[in-house]
Amino acid sequence: MTVQRPDFDWQARRAVASDSDDSGPSRKQMHSLVKTSARTILDSLGMLNFARRCACELHTLRQNLLTPEQISKIYGELYHANKYRTTEPSAPGSDWEPDEILKREHASAILQVLSLKRVLIGGCSSGMAVLAFRRLGVDAFGFEISPDLDRIVLTDVRPYVRHGSMTAIPFGAEDRFDAFITTDVLEHVQLKHVNKMMAEMSRLGTPWMIHLINHDAIKPDHATLKPLRWWECKFGKYEFKLRTDLRAPVSTNPRIYGLNGQPDHIYTFWQRGV
Repeated sequence: MTVQRPDFDWQARRAVASDSDDSGPSRKQMHSLVKTSARTILDSLGMLNFARRCACELHTLRQNLLTPEQISKIYGELYHANKYRTTEPSAPGSDWEPDEILKREHASAILQVLSLKRVLIGGCSSGMAVLAFRRLGVDAFGFEISPDLDRIVLTDVRPYVRHGSMTAIPFGAEDRFDAFITTDVLEHVQLKHVNKMMAEMSRLGTPWMIHLINHDAIKPDHATLKPLRWWECKFGKYEFKLRTDLRAPVSTNPRIYGLNGQPDHIYTFWQRGV
């Protein structure tokens, strides 16, 4: 049996969803109403969490079928064209602080948990996180898969950012990093490539890994939405244990993503060989 790969045109779907008829509610309004009603019914039956997990699993399976060309289109159109990961401070109407403030707060919070001297940032985009750590006296480096890296990377950190991916990390154990850090990156790797990614991260030989993993946000660029216990099994195969006793401090600013107290969106600390 031949499985037909989905050919997603996310912009076209958004355009269709926004079409409206003057005689009644728009498609977008109807869609929102149906979702709200379904959520209410599932919650009353005690099945909301189960339904959410099923939706994430189906999304993961679907995204696992995407071709490299389709993935490239998603990143090119949704990230850079719509300013999701450019050097712009923040998208209009964003719920979060500008990227420079976010990365500064992230770096500061991580260093309050662990004393790090040399770190590697995976999926660093413009290199803002690299810059944030360097401003705090940490010897920081990064890598980014985006084909237009030369255009988006910040001038101040250009010498410290390389082109690479989570399945082909352009650094090694000889670089002697204290920690490998990612923020909303692991879920971008397709399920069929996760084992390769885990092997690449382990190859770095770092005693620590620090990851903020998104487990449930269904978006075109999120490929693997799995619960934390699933990731624990993956990391355990490479002798990394989740240190549940280590937590980044919660910010008093609710607009600091990852530090605002949301239990499913926090930095997790993984130690090798414990």
